[in-house]
Amino acid sequence: MVNMGFPVNHIVDYFGNGELCLGVVVKDQTERIQVQGATKQVSKVTLKQVLCDYGRCPTNNPVPSLIAIQNDITAIQEGIDTEFFWETLLETDASSRSVAVQAMEYFGGEPTDQQKSALARALMADALHFHFDGTGFAPNSREELERLQELKRQRAEKAALRERTKEWLAQVIAANADACKTKPLEVPEELESFVQQCTDYLMRGFNCPAVNLLATSGSKLSPRELALSVLRKTARLPKDADEFLLANGIHAGFTAEVNDFANALTPYAADSSREVYEAEIFSIDDQWTREIDDALSLRFLEDGNFEVGIHLANPSSFVHKGDLLDQAAVDRPLSLYLPTTTVTMFPERLGCDLASLSQDLLRPAFSVLATLDGEGELVDWRIAPTQLKVTHRLTYIRADEILQAGAGDSLTRALTKLQELALKRRVIREECGAVQLNKPELKIHVQDDQITVERDDQNTPSHDLVSEFMVLANHLAAKYALRNDLPIIYRCQEAPYDDVQSVRHYDPIEFDQQVRKMKRTRLSTYPEAHCGLGLDIYTQISSPLRRYADMVIQRQLCAHLAGEPLPYTQTELFGVLDNVDRTASGNRALEREARNFWTLEYLRRNCMGMALDATVVRLEGRLVLAELDDYFVRGIVLTRDNPPLGERMSVRIQEINPKLNRLVLELI
Repeated sequence: MVNMGFPVNHIVDYFGNGELCLGVVVKDQTERIQVQGATKQVSKVTLKQVLCDYGRCPTNNPVPSLIAIQNDITAIQEGIDTEFFWETLLETDASSRSVAVQAMEYFGGEPTDQQKSALARALMADALHFHFDGTGFAPNSREELERLQELKRQRAEKAALRERTKEWLAQVIAANADACKTKPLEVPEELESFVQQCTDYLMRGFNCPAVNLLATSGSKLSPRELALSVLRKTARLPKDADEFLLANGIHAGFTAEVNDFANALTPYAADSSREVYEAEIFSIDDQWTREIDDALSLRFLEDGNFEVGIHLANPSSFVHKGDLLDQAAVDRPLSLYLPTTTVTMFPERLGCDLASLSQDLLRPAFSVLATLDGEGELVDWRIAPTQLKVTHRLTYIRADEILQAGAGDSLTRALTKLQELALKRRVIREECGAVQLNKPELKIHVQDDQITVERDDQNTPSHDLVSEFMVLANHLAAKYALRNDLPIIYRCQEAPYDDVQSVRHYDPIEFDQQVRKMKRTRLSTYPEAHCGLGLDIYTQISSPLRRYADMVIQRQLCAHLAGEPLPYTQTELFGVLDNVDRTASGNRALEREARNFWTLEYLRRNCMGMALDATVVRLEGRLVLAELDDYFVRGIVLTRDNPPLGERMSVRIQEINPKLNRLVLELI
């Protein structure tokens, strides 16, 4: 076979990576060669890519020869008028021709290799007038030239605007935030779109060019925090905007498409396939709760036993796997409760209206019906899709008042008996290892920049009553799934590291010691024990309006009860499990962060200089950490003493910074 390549050590000019390159052949093959440039980088080049062969390199070091040839080419290229050549070609023949032919036309006569290389470089550099088609250059039409010139102009304008935006953004970063409150920064008219992009990025999560500018601004703030700063300093932040949510990338609202879908839903109408459950049914929730997803009832049976009805909202009657509402819930699989707002899993039309177990309105429900004897032992149970009306909407406070008063009406008798049965159910679980670790929290509400704080004591009879029967419903749902071999998501907790004692009356030292012994609860698609609850099997279905996983499990159970194919495979449940687990962890962290921030902000506004009671909860060398008794937040105590754990002390706030979660106390 005849080798038609280029000999080793020959200097060639070739097309490579959109440009012309000079190099020396280091390896000659049949259909391609290897060429090394001045930078020592070796490229594989096909024979068709080679434009010129400058002959053998005279020395072992090719760099001086490459530089000399390049200088000759550059000198010729500087005198080439590509626009004149373009006009000439348009008037004669606008077809593509090889570089050798075009060099002959431009220079006249037989061109040198340097002239061919120079012309090729000039034509390649003039993308407005010429385009390379792989073998040669062809002139662009006048229409194409105009289009390219306009595109170039637009790109130049866009680049200039970007530079002006970066300069203005630097001014925003440097501006004093307090001064901007009284005199907001002006937004140049041409930058209104940038500010709107910042708004869309924060409020709706839209990715846009502004994000790149924010990310490359050189500011120590994150892009979201910087976008917030831009809107604050220009007075463009909506009055009802929750800055905590926006900084963390959480969007309280839904898209117009999702809201339209929810608003188009029709109210529930009686369904003959569902059991009609008629009884005195009551919901017990906080006074501000709008997603009512559970209610209770009690029937006194003739044999002396009791049928406890645990009735749960059934949003899957409205939301179907894969529809717009389902997709929205996948994106936010848990409702988020913050002092400033509630970010619901579903739009208000569904979660707070159509699917909510509202008083006196017919609603679809998923009912767990448990027959208990007088000692709280489980005699029988079943689950059923039902339709019902809640007859009483109670708050925890009102339910506790009824239990304390002990009047003789039917509602009081039902509540009293349920409380009695709940206490016995708890004893049964505790005998199986269940522990109760109660820590009071604060209910914090922020509205119109006014902060209200009140103690949220969940260790009350009505709280215990509701909690116990939700645990029972979740336990029986897990038993049903296992009995019928249905794939669901279980909640499991392994045995603690050491014996754990219940903490019913909160003590920070005792609470911390017992919690450290507990292992974390985890999600699984396989049934395992939940040692903290004293149960051999457990899942969660009791909050389907607030937790996506609860609704998913309800779907599985409802499909089986109806004799329909199961909507989820084991593999799909793993995906749901992973999404919920990650979101749940993030939500808990955000809720803690928001609660701590607003607690400290409340203290900063209202308690500076006041005497506050605190308990020493940790000693680390000379560092003393104490918890404020009435606010359950912890701070460093400035003292030279070495107080023992658990010592009560009177302190006042010496320094407080809610944004940094910093609280420094001093002894009085």
